[in-house]
Amino acid sequence: MMPTLKDGEIVFFKKYIKDKSLLYVGQIVIFYHPFKNIKLIKRVRNFNKNSIEVYGDNINYSNDSNKFGLINNEKVIGIVTSKIKKFF
Repeated sequence: MMPTLKDGEIVFFKKYIKDKSLLYVGQIVIFYHPFKNIKLIKRVRNFNKNSIEVYGDNINYSNDSNKFGLINNEKVIGIVTSKIKKFF
């Protein structure tokens, strides 16, 4: 599958608030990597009350839950709502 988001695109998101924000499978979320000091954007594959499983659209090359496991919900920053192309 081709990536939904490409380099240079700008995303808008709503802040994730644990126990108040609704997550669903297929949604794109922004979160802190569980072991590195970086932010990632991936799709929700599965979730429960305390954690989520995420995956990238390009599964063969994605750094996702297949490599680092589940993400604690407290690592989630936001839920992507829209994107625009960067014009410069």
